[in-house]
Amino acid sequence: MSNLYELTGDMLRLESLIDDDEQELDEQALMDSWEGLEGEFIDKTEKWLRVIKNREADILTRKKAIEDLSAKNTRDQKAIDRMKATLLQVMNLLKKQKAGTALLSCSVANNGGKIPLVWADGFKEDPELLPEKWRTKVETWKANTDEIRAALEEGEQIPGVELGERGQHLNIR
Repeated sequence: MSNLYELTGDMLRLESLIDDDEQELDEQALMDSWEGLEGEFIDKTEKWLRVIKNREADILTRKKAIEDLSAKNTRDQKAIDRMKATLLQVMNLLKKQKAGTALLSCSVANNGGKIPLVWADGFKEDPELLPEKWRTKVETWKANTDEIRAALEEGEQIPGVELGERGQHLNIR
């Protein structure tokens, strides 16, 4: 059995022979050849579609496994964070800086980095409540893609932008 590319080439060559008015050909032989090639094409297509469906199922199975493992990691991380917070709270309550054995130990340490800011209600969300000296104005621009698309569809020229072509996809049922 030929591969899909060879079948496509054979079908195109046969189609060009059928379309060629200058050649005298046995129509029955051509039709038999066409039906044979088309049958092979259909068989090959079905095999490809089976492989595609199997791979799609494999992807879904792996995605589900990834989601399950990610959820388990999240649960475990939350449990670790709770355990650490509890241990830190107990050590602070007992005024202990270090605890543990020769195998495993822990100690209380202050966090590094910038000193955190504590915001009064609404000040972080609305910087205009702060004196002007402590504010920075920020402006951003965003392309209005709907308006650009409409203008291009109307024939307007916009520098740096043009309409692309829609892609194609294969529906498998």
